[in-house]
Amino acid sequence: MTTQTSSGFDRLEFIISRLSVALVAFSGLCLVAACLLTGLSIIGSVTLRPIPGEIELVEVLCGLAVFGFLPFCQLKRGHVGVDLVMSAFGPKAMNMTQLIGDIIIALLFSLLAWRHGVGLLDKFENGETTQLLLLPIWWGYAIAMALLAVNVIVCLFVVAADIRDIRRKKTIVAAMGAH
Repeated sequence: MTTQTSSGFDRLEFIISRLSVALVAFSGLCLVAACLLTGLSIIGSVTLRPIPGEIELVEVLCGLAVFGFLPFCQLKRGHVGVDLVMSAFGPKAMNMTQLIGDIIIALLFSLLAWRHGVGLLDKFENGETTQLLLLPIWWGYAIAMALLAVNVIVCLFVVAADIRDIRRKKTIVAAMGAH
């Protein structure tokens, strides 16, 4: 009888995977809520009156949904990739281009998170609110910042997984972005 022990990296992969799936569920709920709000507002405009500020809430919910889907997309390598040319050069070249691409994505999302953080501080300090509901704008920015931080963590994990797989001589680039 053999017992398989999991490494710290395997446990981290499990946590990252679960967190990414949870954020997909969160994003799905945001989209369902946006659809319900829109539907109720349309029904309300036909019967009594539309829901005031519905567009403001739908904008935030849809934006949060996008940020929530990003970690899962990165973890599953769902971003656009073109392997037609690189596949002719073999697995080593494909691994290196995948690693370089994942490093670039991690850097870009880190830059995006940093600038979003600057925007969050600005929105928090100036007290800006939505036009109709007068909700503070910073709360949407704060939730999006947390989602971006998770995405940066996932991006860094994917880079580490790429390096681990390259060291193990494992091909990390598969057809249709599967991992």
